[in-house]
Amino acid sequence: MKRSLIAFAFSLSLIAPNAFAFDFGSLLQQAAPVTDAVVANTSVGSNPLVKNLTTSLGVTPTQAIGGSAALFGEAKKDMKPADFQSLTSSIPAIGSIMAAAPASTSPLTTQFAKLGLKPEMVGKFTPFLLDYVKSGTTPAMGNLVAAALQ
Repeated sequence: MKRSLIAFAFSLSLIAPNAFAFDFGSLLQQAAPVTDAVVANTSVGSNPLVKNLTTSLGVTPTQAIGGSAALFGEAKKDMKPADFQSLTSSIPAIGSIMAAAPASTSPLTTQFAKLGLKPEMVGKFTPFLLDYVKSGTTPAMGNLVAAALQ
C-alpha cells in the first residue's frame, strides 16, 4: 500500500509540470457554449453590467465577465487597497465577477485575446464598466476607477 502511494505520488510529480502547459484561453473558448449557458443562468450572468455588455457589444456572457474581471483587476492594481475594498463593498457583485474569471498578470489586450476579443474591445468595455461603477458608488469612486484604468 505504502509503495503504491509513493509510486502514485512519483508519477503525479512527472505529470504535474505538463499540467501547467495548457492554454486556458483556448480551453475557455472551446467550453464557451456550455459556459455561456451556465453563466447566463447565474447571478453573475444576470448582472446589469454583463447584460449591458452582451446586448450592446454582442459579446458572450463569458467574454463579458472575463473582460470585466480583467478591467477590474487592472483597476485594482492601480488603486489603493482601501479604495478598492470600498469599491467592492459598495458593489459586491464586482467580487463575484472577479471570482468568476481567473486572475491574470497578462496585459489587458492579451487577456481579451484569450477570450476571443480584439484589442480594441478594451476601449469599448471601459465606458460600460465606468457607468456601472458610477451608478453604484459615489462620483469620487467613479473618478478613482477611471483614473486607475487610464
